[in-house]
Amino acid sequence: MSTERLRYSARVLELFRELPGAGALPAGAGAVVAGEAVALDRGAWVRFEARLEAGRVTECRFRAFGCPHTLAAAALAASRQVTAAPADASPIDARLLARELDVPAEKLGRLLVVEDAIQALLAGLPRVQ
Repeated sequence: MSTERLRYSARVLELFRELPGAGALPAGAGAVVAGEAVALDRGAWVRFEARLEAGRVTECRFRAFGCPHTLAAAALAASRQVTAAPADASPIDARLLARELDVPAEKLGRLLVVEDAIQALLAGLPRVQ
């Protein structure tokens, strides 16, 4: 692999350094819903946890195993779930994340694990019409 392929975008490096939203949800009020996906053949595992209070996602955290691209994408995905009304929550698109974070095509499979984990989380959220 060339050194060019080993480079990460500035946004990936920023998110990987800070890892906003990393860790388990602390104990607290509100219901907690989780979603998880794993693809060991791709070297990725991602788990999201969301706290629901008054019909809204007030906090979303993640735990993950994977490369910096995977962790950066999970951090970004978690941040986009906060304050979402469950009925308005929308899935994360791995291809859009890849474009936004300038992820090489060969890493798309790992971002699909992030997408699958968010879909699993969203499937567990109550849908109030």
